[in-house]
Amino acid sequence: MKVSTVNKQGENLVGFMEIPGEGKYPTVLLVHGFGVTKEEGGMFTDLAELLCKEGFCAVSFDLSGRGESEGDYSETTLTKLSIDVQSILDFLRKHKSVGEIGVLGQSLGTATLVATKPDVRSMVLMGSIAHVKDVLAPLFIEYHPDGISIRKNSSGDEIRINPPFWKDIENHDLIKNMAEITCPVLFIHGEKDEKVPLSEMKAYYEACQSKKENLILSNALHSLRPMRAEMQKAVLKWFKETLQ
Repeated sequence: MKVSTVNKQGENLVGFMEIPGEGKYPTVLLVHGFGVTKEEGGMFTDLAELLCKEGFCAVSFDLSGRGESEGDYSETTLTKLSIDVQSILDFLRKHKSVGEIGVLGQSLGTATLVATKPDVRSMVLMGSIAHVKDVLAPLFIEYHPDGISIRKNSSGDEIRINPPFWKDIENHDLIKNMAEITCPVLFIHGEKDEKVPLSEMKAYYEACQSKKENLILSNALHSLRPMRAEMQKAVLKWFKETLQ
């Protein structure tokens, strides 16, 4: 079902929630990456359906400025994305169907979660980005840290980003944050990831001081294709062990 909440800027955030039935259920919030939407190219749609069948609530939101949510994405920053996630978590904690909460991030969604340091029971980071500027800047067809930077997303849409995005990154020490996260963390990365080096996941993994595991999918790209079935199996196993 469709759900919505409001962030601290007063912008309406729209999401979709899969609920197994009546009562409270362990709940997984799926956090999308840069310039995409709550479906994450179908990855989150399929993952949410699987989680729901296995007794979890599964929730994915368009972060501000994307999809059905209000806001101007050209003005986004890691801080703003983090505030969005915190607003969504606050909403979920008051929802009648939500029990213990876990989170899963894909691509820039991992940096958003690490910046947030959410108070949750479990975490999965896929296609992890630990050094946002170093990873994202080369992916822009036009990178102008003092002007308008332009990138095309996987759907061919042109995404424009203003200077505050790059400047705000300097306010976040994501490696330090990772060391301060206390919940169990599963790291998943495609060995053939064409956008984010495996070294990004390894930097987080080495910093992580809590219970942790990692899964490197030997033939997977950044989208985790063609090994999404293996990813889904690992995610489900992890949340059953750490959230249920």
